Amino acid sequence: MPDLITVIEDNRGPETLPAEGSAEADKREEFGRLAAPELSAAYQLAARILGNRGDAEDAVNEAVLRAWGSFDRLRDHGAFRPWLTRIVVNVCRNDLRHRRVLQIDPLGEDDRPAADSFEGGLLRDGVARALDCLGPEQRVVVVLRYWNDLAVDEIARLLRVPSGTVKWRLHAANRRIKTELSRLGWEVER
Repeated sequence: MPDLITVIEDNRGPETLPAEGSAEADKREEFGRLAAPELSAAYQLAARILGNRGDAEDAVNEAVLRAWGSFDRLRDHGAFRPWLTRIVVNVCRNDLRHRRVLQIDPLGEDDRPAADSFEGGLLRDGVARALDCLGPEQRVVVVLRYWNDLAVDEIARLLRVPSGTVKWRLHAANRRIKTELSRLGWEVER
C-alpha cells in the first residue's frame, strides 16, 4: 500500500524504515490493509461535513495521521471502520469550530435530467446555505443521518453522546434548515 504509507509520517526518515517482517513493518502493513478501503468513504464524509474538497483532503490526512499515531491502542481491528470514522468526524468538528465562514463546493455528479438542472441547482444552493447556518454539532449529525444513512443509535455510539442528544440536534437542525429554506422562498412542509 505505498500511497497510504507515504501519508504516514515517519520521523526516522526513509533510510531507517523497518525491515520487512519486523513488528513495525507488520503494523504498517496491517494499518494500510485496514485503512485503504476506508479512505474514499472518509473523504466523502469529510467533504459533506466541511463542504469543501480541499478541507476534506486535509481532514482525512489529519485523521489518518491521528489513527496511525494511536493504532497500537485499537484492540479490535474489526472495529477499524467506526474508529476511523469517529476520528474523521472529530477532526471535521474541530475544523468547523475554528472556522468563521463555511464554503460549500458542489459535491458529486448530478444525475438528474438537464430540464431539472436549474431548479435542482437552486435547491442545492439553498440546502448549502441552510447547512451553513448550522453549528458543527448539528451539521455533523445531519450529514451522518441523511447522507451516510446512519441510525440515531449508530450516530450516538459514533459521537459518544446519548441518543436523546442526537435526536435533539437533528430536530434543532431540521427546524433551522426548514426556516432557512422558507426564507429563501422554498415551500417546506412543517
